[in-house]
Amino acid sequence: MPTRQIGWNVSEVAFAAMYLLVAVQALVLAYGFTRRYVTWRRGRPYGPIDQVGERLRQALAVAFVHRRLIRPGYVYAGLMHLFIFWGFVVLFIGTLIVLLEADIARPYFGFSFYQGAFYVVYKLVINLFGLLFLIGLLMAVYRRYLQKLPKFRRSLSDDAIVLGILLFLGLTGFLLEALRLSATRDEAAPIHWVAYPLSLALNGVDPSILAGAHAVTWWSHMLANTALLVYIPVSKLAHIVTGPTNVFLRATDARAALPLIANIEEQEHFGVAKLDDFNWKQLVNFDACMRCGRCLDFCPTFNTGKPLKPRQLIVEVGAYMNRRAGLFAGPAGPRINEAGVRGSELTSPDEPSLAQVPLAAELIGDVVSEDELWDCTTCRACMEQCPVRIEHVPLIVEMRRNLVLEQSRFPQELVLLFNNLERNGNPYSFPASSRADWAGAAGVQELSGVADPSELEVIYWVGCMSSFDARNQRVATALAKILTAAGVKFAILGKEESCSGDPARRAGNEYLYQILAQTNIERLNQYQPKRVVASCPHCFNTLKNEYPQLGGTFEVVHHSQLIQELIDSGRLRVAPVAVRDGRMAYHDPCYLGRYNQVYDAPREVMNRVEGGFVELPRCRDRGFCCGAGGARAFMEEKRGTRISHNRLNEAIGTEASGVAVACPFCVTMFEDGVRALNVEERFAVRDIAEIVADGL
Repeated sequence: MPTRQIGWNVSEVAFAAMYLLVAVQALVLAYGFTRRYVTWRRGRPYGPIDQVGERLRQALAVAFVHRRLIRPGYVYAGLMHLFIFWGFVVLFIGTLIVLLEADIARPYFGFSFYQGAFYVVYKLVINLFGLLFLIGLLMAVYRRYLQKLPKFRRSLSDDAIVLGILLFLGLTGFLLEALRLSATRDEAAPIHWVAYPLSLALNGVDPSILAGAHAVTWWSHMLANTALLVYIPVSKLAHIVTGPTNVFLRATDARAALPLIANIEEQEHFGVAKLDDFNWKQLVNFDACMRCGRCLDFCPTFNTGKPLKPRQLIVEVGAYMNRRAGLFAGPAGPRINEAGVRGSELTSPDEPSLAQVPLAAELIGDVVSEDELWDCTTCRACMEQCPVRIEHVPLIVEMRRNLVLEQSRFPQELVLLFNNLERNGNPYSFPASSRADWAGAAGVQELSGVADPSELEVIYWVGCMSSFDARNQRVATALAKILTAAGVKFAILGKEESCSGDPARRAGNEYLYQILAQTNIERLNQYQPKRVVASCPHCFNTLKNEYPQLGGTFEVVHHSQLIQELIDSGRLRVAPVAVRDGRMAYHDPCYLGRYNQVYDAPREVMNRVEGGFVELPRCRDRGFCCGAGGARAFMEEKRGTRISHNRLNEAIGTEASGVAVACPFCVTMFEDGVRALNVEERFAVRDIAEIVADGL
């Protein structure tokens, strides 16, 4: 009956040493992660933690199924990680099975299960997952050191240490098996199908030499395993624990809404100026990073040469946090005694480390530069791609809040923005009384002139851009034409509408945002709308997801959703429009797509009206930002290349005759872009409402 002697060629002293090392491993692991937990809890309170079952399900799905790792565009990296993870897990379980047989089943119950059919299946499975483990590691070596990806320009010591130890464990595991098979001439050797060929090559070696080599390899394997487990809490492998923990603790409303500063009038401190200002869950973010760089792949600032690189920001602050807590923080630097990097780069070999920054250094300025914070477009591409759900955008906005509300340190352009919002209720210098000037020619009523507002089906929230910008007034007029053609009873707030507050909030001015939001909520509550339709995704997101934080709960739809609904119901009949010189490409606005998961409605409208569209290479949740979000539309783009040009060049490189959008900010950014790129004569920029209106 197939089996093997457990502990062949291993002395009792070696066994005793092994169990002692296991105890050391467990103690060091527990101590290391306890230190991290204590460090996190220095942050402000967080909670309560609701939906525990759903949180646990998602954490387990990330940890064991790799649900957010194996995604389109990341099949290689996802499978690589899956092979390494499950290879390690199954090999670990295999070791536990051997210990269960040797230390419990035989001595206490007098029976053995480690034989016969069980043993055969066990060995076949262990060899399979051991091989997958090695394949995954070799894939990682290729990806890290040979593929030369821009996001991995700098090789860190931590990468080499982790990969080196894991490769050594995988290879010595098979070598141990081969040495034993060859020395004992095991009749069941063929079932060890990976180690068996190597054992055949060793058959000519003297058994005593094989036994000696086996003993040396066994000790090397055991010591390497100890080194790995002791190193986990201070290495990138800590994400094995911190990653699922971060997924479990994630803010359930982080997709669309920034956290509210409650009772803002009573607060004495705003935002984050030092580590302890973050809540303790936010501090977990900084320890959860896998260093995979997926946040960089679709980040508009990284891809246009700007200081902000979301992975580096997380690594910078995480290393700074660990250093201040006295934790060994090797993973962030090129040498294991470094506590991280200073500035924004992990890609330059000569970059200084945080070891050169005094312990009393300021978080903002010395660790995270102000340029990094103000470059963010809040597009959420980083959060969408992060396998462990790190919430980069709220972290950045918290630091912006401190700069704006406490330190009054912000770009000069925002002075004008804030002043205009306070005085005029819009980001521009136009008086509030002119907000509805466009509506007269379009035959659009203001709510103040409607005899019975309860008869209205929708209130059209026009937004600042479509109210004051001549180009986007054409979008508002087109939507009004569509609603009229469909027989929808609607009106606008007109002069009673103020800015939704989105640019103020994303720029860190929470106080101004709440003033604007509360004013709008009061006015909307006065009219008790059945539905609100917004043509601006930023307004749509704010009204739908953030106004409820202040008591304003309304049914809000985006104009693409309403148009699709009207077409599907038969209320709106649109003749297909043959777009001159070919179909248009569709660009996903960040606040419509990633923030609210509205991907299909505008595409369905394009299919129904134009008979199709060109899908851009970076689309849906991997779409590329236009560069306007996070109040960036109101700031000069002084660093790197223009984000809108990057996106437009992608669209121009397709067969499309223009780009269709569903956001007034995208219209403005791309209109400026086509002029700067000298393609305005052959490459159109149109909102889907304009395309639909042409077919009426």
